[in-house]
Amino acid sequence: MQPLKNWWQGFAGGPDFNRQQKLSFLLEEYSIQLTLPYSNIASAEPPKQVNYPFHSNSWFEQHQQQKDQHKYVPIHTEGWCYLAPLLRFDGGEYGWLWLNVWLKTVPEGVDALDRQALAKHVINEHDQHYNSAAIGAEGEYGLGRNTEIESELKEYAELRASRGSPFTEERYRDELQGRINNYGFPPLQPAKLITLQGFEWVFYQEKYDRHPTRTDFYCLPLSCTFYLVIGFKHRVDNASEKSWQKDAENVQRKIMEQVNVSVMSESTALLSSLP
Repeated sequence: MQPLKNWWQGFAGGPDFNRQQKLSFLLEEYSIQLTLPYSNIASAEPPKQVNYPFHSNSWFEQHQQQKDQHKYVPIHTEGWCYLAPLLRFDGGEYGWLWLNVWLKTVPEGVDALDRQALAKHVINEHDQHYNSAAIGAEGEYGLGRNTEIESELKEYAELRASRGSPFTEERYRDELQGRINNYGFPPLQPAKLITLQGFEWVFYQEKYDRHPTRTDFYCLPLSCTFYLVIGFKHRVDNASEKSWQKDAENVQRKIMEQVNVSVMSESTALLSSLP
C-alpha cells in the first residue's frame, strides 16, 4: 500500500503526523512545548538540554553559535527528507524541510518587546551583515559579501574607463544590482506581524530569486533583550516537483498551530502583545 500512496501523493518520505513526539523546553519563566513528527533521517543526537537560563550573566555568549548573520543558542533541530515516489538510481531527493528552534538577542538600543522594532531589526541584521564595510575572510559567514562584490565591480569599471569604455551611471547601477542578485544577498522583504495561538509573532523570509530554497522565521519576544526563533528551511533540490513543496508548507502550518508557549510568571510582559 505504501508505494501506491507514494505514487498518489507524488513523493515518498516527509513528516508522518501519525508518529509524533512532544518536546518541552524551559527558558527561565517560559515553557515551550512542541509537537513534532519524528525525523525520517537517521542521526546520532547529543543529549538535549531542557533548561536554558538565558538571563544568567554571560550565559548566552558562552553558548552561542553563528550561521551567516545569525548569532544564536540552538534549542532543537529536526529534519525531514522528501524523495521521489519510486526508487531511482540518482537517489531521487526532492528536497528537505528543516526545523530549527533558536534563542537570539537584540543589540543595545533595540527593545525586542516592541514588535515593530523587532521586525525592523531582523531585516537590518541581514542587510548590515552583508553590506558591512568590513569584509570577512572565506568561511566567515559571508560578512560584507555585497561590499566585496561592489569593490570588484569598481575595479572592473575603472579598467573599462581606462580603455575608453566607461559605464554610464545607470549601467553601473544595473550591473551592481545584477551581481548582488546572482552572487550576493539582496534586501529581504519587510517583516510582518502575524497572530498564532494568541501571540503576536514577527514573521519574515530569507528568500532570493536565484533559487527556490528559502527559510521562514517566526520570532517571539521573551524579554526586552531576548527572543525565540522558530525557523523552517525549505531546501529545494528538485524545483519542478511541486507536490512535496505543498506538503512541506502544510507541515509548517500544522507545527506552528501546535506550538504552545506558557508563562510561569504573571509579571512577564510577553502576554501584553494583544489587547
